[in-house]
Amino acid sequence: MDSLASKYKVICFDKRGHGKSDIPIDTFSHLEDLKSLMDALALRKITLIGSSAGGALAIDFALQYPAMVKDIVLVCPALNGYPYPSNFISEMVNIYVTGQSEGPETAIQKYISNPFYEYCFPSPNKADARDKVIEIVKESTNFIRWNPMWETELKPSSYERLGEIQLPVLIISADKDSEIILKIGEYIHEKINHSKKVTMKDCGHFPNVENPVDFNHIVLNFLNY
Repeated sequence: MDSLASKYKVICFDKRGHGKSDIPIDTFSHLEDLKSLMDALALRKITLIGSSAGGALAIDFALQYPAMVKDIVLVCPALNGYPYPSNFISEMVNIYVTGQSEGPETAIQKYISNPFYEYCFPSPNKADARDKVIEIVKESTNFIRWNPMWETELKPSSYERLGEIQLPVLIISADKDSEIILKIGEYIHEKINHSKKVTMKDCGHFPNVENPVDFNHIVLNFLNY
């Protein structure tokens, strides 16, 4: 954020149920929450930078409100509507069920120790980056404390509509990320005309944490196109 803020106005958006934002108590839309924030701040023609599920939200927003977006940076993005394999879904469900039955602290520990999610955590030889990601996960007071079924998603899904996006798009992938996330990055690149894809080496799901210097360089170069 500091690097980007040296040249641009930067606003960090905590989605509902994340960070310092409120926990959902009923049906809601991340998409419309972001629209409401932009309206309240009188923002137009912005750059959206979204990591993981934030990337999925950036894509949804660009499809729903294209006139409000200048360009998009997708960092190891998820994609709403993508046909995730059954084991990917079941692992997420297991974490949620654990949180409901045994409490969020137990669910967080299960998430950290589960080999399935190792792609989310930097390797032990990057101790500072690994500790940073684990610290963030452990501090998330809203970790799976709300029913994901309450979220209203864009219909038809982004998976079906990627070809509609005509904005400049940068996709940043990481070679040690989940195979599923890598496939999603390739799919997005294939479906969006004129998108650019860069793969960061020796990084997992959060390359901005593992190698912030190269990450910032890639993003700033794109924004200066």
